Amino acid sequence: MSNTQLLEKIDAAIAEKNLLKHPFYQDWQAGKLSRESLQLYAAQYYRHVEAFPRHLQALAERADESLRPVVMENLEEELNPARPHPKLWRDFAGALGVNEEEIAASPSLPGTQHVVAKFREICAQRSVAEAVAALYAYEAQVPEIATTKIDGLKKFYGITEPKELAYFEVHEEADKAHREAWRGWLEANAGGNEEAILNSTNEALDALWGALSAVHTERNAIC
Repeated sequence: MSNTQLLEKIDAAIAEKNLLKHPFYQDWQAGKLSRESLQLYAAQYYRHVEAFPRHLQALAERADESLRPVVMENLEEELNPARPHPKLWRDFAGALGVNEEEIAASPSLPGTQHVVAKFREICAQRSVAEAVAALYAYEAQVPEIATTKIDGLKKFYGITEPKELAYFEVHEEADKAHREAWRGWLEANAGGNEEAILNSTNEALDALWGALSAVHTERNAIC
């Protein structure tokens, strides 16, 4: 299988399991989520946002000279002192009435725990190509998801201030560059066990879907 064919299979998997198809995001786009649902989401998804730089750090420790600049550029964006992404997320949560203490005190749902653990395992323990494919599978979706979230927040949920939307506005643009960087590296360097790469891609996609399902199920239980 050529790297081009591999990328076609990865892209097909992403399209099949795109998070914008998830019922939780479908409800977001339709204005059907309660404020309590958004608060739960903000507290739970923060675990993924907070852990993401650590996933990158784990991969950076194993990256060769072809990959390390790609990883480090992404990591520097995540931890930019002027706008560290975990802080931007806490600003969004704050706009929903969820403060930092409440985020810290919120117990992680199993789906939340799983997505963090799965990305950590892939980035730290599996082949470098598997890790890059998993990160690509996530960040390839983010710009369009961010745009959709901004539209819904403004239209239905009263979240309109720049500070409140900054996390999503940053990711609308930054992850366009990130997905191209991951994709470019895979196209040039992904030779190896294509089956393992595709399996890790699908495991990452399933974990992301499961994190939303956990919130959606909990949200339905409390509504």
